[in-house]
Amino acid sequence: MRLESPFLLLALIPVGAAAWFALRRLARRPPALRFPTLARVRAARPPLLGRLWWVPLSLEILGAVAAVVALARPQAESTEELAGEGSDFVIALDMSGSMNAVDMLPEAILDHHARGREPPNRFETARETIASFIRSRDHDRISLVIFGGKAWVKFPLTLDKDAMTRILSGLVLDDGYRIPGTEGCTNGCTVEGERTAIGDALGRAYKRLEGSDSKSRNVILITDGDNNAGKAAPEEVARFIGEQAPDRPVRVYTFLVGTGDHTWVQARNPFTGRPVTTADGRRVYERPKDKFPVNPALLKEIARVTGGSYHEAATEEDFRREFEDLEKTRFAAPALREWREAWMPPLALAAVLLLVGHGLGLTVFRRWP
Repeated sequence: MRLESPFLLLALIPVGAAAWFALRRLARRPPALRFPTLARVRAARPPLLGRLWWVPLSLEILGAVAAVVALARPQAESTEELAGEGSDFVIALDMSGSMNAVDMLPEAILDHHARGREPPNRFETARETIASFIRSRDHDRISLVIFGGKAWVKFPLTLDKDAMTRILSGLVLDDGYRIPGTEGCTNGCTVEGERTAIGDALGRAYKRLEGSDSKSRNVILITDGDNNAGKAAPEEVARFIGEQAPDRPVRVYTFLVGTGDHTWVQARNPFTGRPVTTADGRRVYERPKDKFPVNPALLKEIARVTGGSYHEAATEEDFRREFEDLEKTRFAAPALREWREAWMPPLALAAVLLLVGHGLGLTVFRRWP
């Protein structure tokens, strides 16, 4: 508990002085009744109300004290824990073509189709989970780096959650379809996803945090492949990050998604390369002809040398669970000292005491003559 305006308690001085004079005056001149002879009066015991002559004035004095306390604006410390205060995050999200893959049982795919929707692919699962993470980090700054064959910063460290989620929802994954004789993806993708530049993404993510004065600086790297593009070697970038600012380290938490046996890709027409759909417009899925190249050893090493941790998620459910566990266990900072106004209770008490005291003085304890 604290007072926002403690100097207003000086008003208690005149209140105390007035109370002292009033009580002294009443004590010198107690309630009396004129009577021709005092013999019977002396023999009578004073009534209960007569002995409580001080109650109305005391209530009014206490009411004045409570009003002064309310003016001083008492504030109570909030007991709510606000986790993650002072933390900065850069999320590096893989947007290579393999993120189109779906990791779930065939029964789950059919269940999604039966409900009139497509099963979420790796990218859509990651995007939805990241959006939930952004909404939960009320007091943290978050940045987003996306990468395919190159790495790009989509938004810098910011507290603007609406802008972040809007930009995140506008990302378009490369569907891998190409028209012969043309360059680039045909679906208006945000970044071409033919290759994966993990080292470049890690370097750009660190650059976002290099000048941060936050006590907690973190990179969350989400990928489903191996480094096969870019100019920077991921191992060298990770070692460089691990050697910087040991008192305020930048920790990298790596996620390798889609490592299980239930991986599906959208079927394509072998002659045109176009995605195959059913008569009602649903996508047709098939097993990939070749396994996607992955490098868990690389992601484990990145996490180790930077003081982070490695997470492997075989399915959509695994990824959500691993990400939620990371959020709950890794980024809890000391609770914020948040103060809320608490002047209403003393103000209400003052009003009640003043009204009751004044009312008693006009009725039950009324002085006469």
